Amino acid sequence: MDSLTIRPPDGQAGIIRVAYLVSKLRKNRIETQKSSKYYVAQFTGASFELPGYEEKDLNKNIELNFDHQPAQLILDMLSRSDLSYQEIEEKLDLHQFNELINHRNQSFYSTPLNKERLAACLQIASSTKPIDKLYKHLNPDGLLYFTDVKTHIDAYKKQLSDLSKNEEKIFKYINARISPYLPRNTKFKRKVSFFHINGADGWASGDVTALDLNYYKDNYEKLLSLLVHETYHSGQNAVTRNDETNYAENVQSFIDAVNYVFGEGTATYVEPPALKTTEEYEIAVKEGIVLMEAIYDNTINTYDIVRMRELQNKGVAGAGPFYWLGAEMSKVIVDEQGKEQLANTIPDGGVYFFKTYFKAAGKEKNMFSDTFTNYILNQL
Repeated sequence: MDSLTIRPPDGQAGIIRVAYLVSKLRKNRIETQKSSKYYVAQFTGASFELPGYEEKDLNKNIELNFDHQPAQLILDMLSRSDLSYQEIEEKLDLHQFNELINHRNQSFYSTPLNKERLAACLQIASSTKPIDKLYKHLNPDGLLYFTDVKTHIDAYKKQLSDLSKNEEKIFKYINARISPYLPRNTKFKRKVSFFHINGADGWASGDVTALDLNYYKDNYEKLLSLLVHETYHSGQNAVTRNDETNYAENVQSFIDAVNYVFGEGTATYVEPPALKTTEEYEIAVKEGIVLMEAIYDNTINTYDIVRMRELQNKGVAGAGPFYWLGAEMSKVIVDEQGKEQLANTIPDGGVYFFKTYFKAAGKEKNMFSDTFTNYILNQL
């Protein structure tokens, strides 16, 4: 990219140089896409297939539906050419996009998102100006992935249609997957919004639970896994009891980290957000322990809020180590005490989850230090 900012020689030599640089960068970007563990780079033409499930596991008090509006709006805009900035900005005036922006402004995102950036990327993605077409060619996943969506617009439309046609079956499958790991009296309604944008394959903000469909293409196995994972979070939220205890600031910071491990870890046990080898899984669990012990040191032993947030971000960002640490703790609880006991921890939050884990693991299997364990058991 730096080389492309330098004016090339005049004539054929300059054209050849630009063509070489553009091709080299495009090849690099495509290879990076294909090597990603979290982003599906290409459509394969796969048909939709739904795994089996047990009807007896269904909870009739859980109601789910899809919200196609954000994704359909993006597809409608990118089906056209040379949209005006003003028209795009007006169409983005939706609650779902406001929550998207709120989510993408959290500290673990490297570049914040705002409506101006969102609209500008959509405008360039729809542009037929030669300079914009050149940029989209050399950066096929650029412009918040809108270049990719524009390029494969028909395949994305089919993807959205497949999901719409199979909604009822998908909802029953999700319900049956999550219900055994939630209290039997769980009751909630949840709408899952579909988007096409980069930054996260699945996320939640306020009352919006969302999936970014471009991360999945027609890999429906991966898509269904994230639907289960994110919907389980809705079940967690539906039964959570608010802890009204007024803790000191440093203690509350520690509890916040504990709750991250609990919330993401139990959801990861029910349905992992990504595939890991046994070795990768074990490494992530160990990294999670190190981070949690360090957070304890930087909240309870001494209070360094900046360092604590850095450690917490490392644990959470990109389905980080906290997901897998919490999943391993959940596994121990289920193996030793049954899935009903894991479900019973959900209303009472992270501290109760950790205490349940310590009891299930015993001294021999407990992965945490005695100091860390005793603090949670005796001080919280």
